[in-house]
Amino acid sequence: MKRLREQNKVAAAGGLEPGGGAGSSDAELVRAAWRGDKQAFVEIVARHQAMVCGIALGIVGNLAASEDAGQEAFLTAWRKIHELREPERLRAWLRQIARHAALGYQRRLRGHDALEEVPDLPDRAPAPDEHAASEEEAALVRAALAQLPEIYREPLILYYRESHSTKAVAEALEISEEAVRQRLARGREMLREQISDVIESVLTRTGPTSIFTMTVAVAIGALAAPSVVAGGVFTAAAAGKASMTAGRGALLNALKASKATFFVAVVATFVSIPVGYQLRLRLEPRASGAVSATENSVMAARAEAPAAFESSAIFAEWKRLHDTHGTNVDAMPNIYREIARFGDSLRRRGFRAALIAEWVQLDPTNAMAAFRGRTIDAGQRRQFIDEWLARDAAMAVDGLMASGRGWEPTVRELLPELARRAPARVAVVAAKLPRPDSGRDARVREAFAIVAEQGIDAARGAAEAMPAANREQALAGVAQTWGKRDLDGALNWASKLPEGTERDEVMRAALVGAAAVAPVSALERVGSISPGGRKGYFASTTGARVLKEAALADFDGTVSWMATHPGRLGEEDLMGLAGAVAERLNAEPRGFLTQYAEAGSLFIMLPAVGHALFNESSGQRGAVWDWVQNRSKDAITLELRTDLLRAAGQQDTAMAFRFAADLPATAEGDSQRRLLADNLLGDGARLHRLDTLLEQAPESLRQPLLASAFEHLRSDTLYEPQRWLARLSQLPEGERGYGAEMFAGAWAEQMPDEAIGWAASMPAGEERARAKAGIASGWAANDAPAASAWVAAMSAGPERDRSAQALVAAMAEEYPREAWDWALSIDDGERRAQAAAYAVRTMGAQDFAMAREWLERSPFTPEEKALLQLVLETLNQRRAAP
Repeated sequence: MKRLREQNKVAAAGGLEPGGGAGSSDAELVRAAWRGDKQAFVEIVARHQAMVCGIALGIVGNLAASEDAGQEAFLTAWRKIHELREPERLRAWLRQIARHAALGYQRRLRGHDALEEVPDLPDRAPAPDEHAASEEEAALVRAALAQLPEIYREPLILYYRESHSTKAVAEALEISEEAVRQRLARGREMLREQISDVIESVLTRTGPTSIFTMTVAVAIGALAAPSVVAGGVFTAAAAGKASMTAGRGALLNALKASKATFFVAVVATFVSIPVGYQLRLRLEPRASGAVSATENSVMAARAEAPAAFESSAIFAEWKRLHDTHGTNVDAMPNIYREIARFGDSLRRRGFRAALIAEWVQLDPTNAMAAFRGRTIDAGQRRQFIDEWLARDAAMAVDGLMASGRGWEPTVRELLPELARRAPARVAVVAAKLPRPDSGRDARVREAFAIVAEQGIDAARGAAEAMPAANREQALAGVAQTWGKRDLDGALNWASKLPEGTERDEVMRAALVGAAAVAPVSALERVGSISPGGRKGYFASTTGARVLKEAALADFDGTVSWMATHPGRLGEEDLMGLAGAVAERLNAEPRGFLTQYAEAGSLFIMLPAVGHALFNESSGQRGAVWDWVQNRSKDAITLELRTDLLRAAGQQDTAMAFRFAADLPATAEGDSQRRLLADNLLGDGARLHRLDTLLEQAPESLRQPLLASAFEHLRSDTLYEPQRWLARLSQLPEGERGYGAEMFAGAWAEQMPDEAIGWAASMPAGEERARAKAGIASGWAANDAPAASAWVAAMSAGPERDRSAQALVAAMAEEYPREAWDWALSIDDGERRAQAAAYAVRTMGAQDFAMAREWLERSPFTPEEKALLQLVLETLNQRRAAP
């Protein structure tokens, strides 16, 4: 709601000039970006790219990859700029997005190739490699930074990327300047003295440059529309000025003339002003004396540019393309094809982005027809659509809808943007869309919520008239906005919607809207609406959705309400808190945990904390572990420790090894090491990693890894039985019998004869008896009659009894009568009772009366029958329970 008030305030005041300016605050730039001002967002990129790429470098540890992750972060920020509720917190918001992007990049693309090389263009500006790090330096930096804990690594990188400013680092990390100075000092101490100078030098000179800025600008289509900015970009890039016309000083300060920058800046000029038009402007006299203000500005800017531009390789190439093919619509496909043959990717991307911008300016429908028959990447497609939307949103959507099959997903994605640019068109467009395949697709809802901001009555009427496919989403969007203003009115309207409407879902949307402006009041009313939610959809219950909005609006108030109302929200509901918890956990993990632990409210947030440690806050596991280690044992530290062991085991082997080394040599420590081992092996899904893990793991973790491997051994993961035999001998004596049973069972599923031969060669005893039981179980899974015949041929005694018990467990589901008979054949009283209980319970689930009849006719003593009867009655009670 605060964001919407800000937007309305800006709109009422006339807003900023397009793009803001060098003197514009972050908040002013965000508000301009809310209105779709891409140049303002490019200013945000230029302003904060050092911080974003620095954070990414601290996580991915690779200079080139950090810029890839940084670009991904800014593209995400552009897509989600309307979700930033507090424009003043832009820097903190970007920091969280950067962390998430870098962690995701690290998970998906380990070993990703470096960024493409910048082309060698024939001008006299400094070469990019004069500012880059050598391969040896880059490797040294990677190795050194990897040794630093994140708490020291991140401030160190940001310090050298943020012009040696402790204030900027403090703002980025949301800590005090004194804390920054302490962490810098400690970080430098931890670096080896002989390499600290090299690292400081490399970090200082390898920050993102104007190439980074322009790459993001091209990706979001910010260099598309003719404007005064275009002339300024050209002037500053070509002349190397420190400031720029139209107030783009901060951006153009970054555009210092290097070979690559000169290329990007010149292409940027022609992206901003269609090239064919520019050539005509320069080479042809105007038929009329009228000249637009934009053209005057452009010509004035060009007049200031050095003559070197006219003779540059870029200008010559661009002019040649148009001289060869022409400047009209018919020339565009031919130019596109020639650009596609360019060998250098930077030139190819730059020229292609410029061409798409020009093509859309000339005739977007022609461009769409040409692209329809081509394989174009998502970036080109997105740029084309963004250009067209910026030119004429209604026309763009109409054109896409008229383009034939396949338009629906694209138009659905554009609905929120259409609602901001041409709200009157939303209902007509949404009415033609089919029902979405995914229940998570809420773009119709989002679009109607935006439309409703301008008038509830009109939006409500349009939503009520929608076809059934998208009516519920449209109604929910209206209810969400209405709920912010008048929850009771929205709920009353929703309760009276026609039969067949999912009224509860519309009422949930109203409650979610109310939570954004009155969190506690909305939470109090969660129980008045059905829980909802869909299985497999994270945080989709009513409580989770309301809690998510409430936490965004007032985190402390929301947590306080939860602490004073225990049990009002279930564990699935608490997942709605995950995003807000992750944001705070990432900002200052120790402070966050300490604050809420001391307040007595951390325990209620533990499900959300656990989820964050698996996902958005995975980079904070080390800090949380240290916090847990330094606190006395209680329910909170136990649960956090368990979450950390699971998360590290599944996702971060090095961290898992560190945790294992810290665990005490106690029964509790042994149990936790086993939990860690199970997760490292993925409960058997990653047994192929066993040898590598055994080589690298600390000594204390090797035995738990072996024990876990045998426990999860199955026929489909048993490769090279002889290797597993060798591993069996490495198990502690007390666990060898169980390992032999699991190994024999897996082997018998594949090759029972070989498994039987191995078991026969073993000395008599517990280990051989368990191996034969494993064979009976594994063999019976594939061939129960053959396994039964083998067990029947055994001599009476412990080995036969144990094997018969294994047969009962393996056969009971498919052959319940045979399993019961095998249970009765066991001589050992305790094993016979255990096997009979299993068989009668299995049969009771299928045919309760038959199981009771078996029991009544069995040869068991009255005491034994009473115990088995209790098993049946317990089963019956569970079946009858709701």
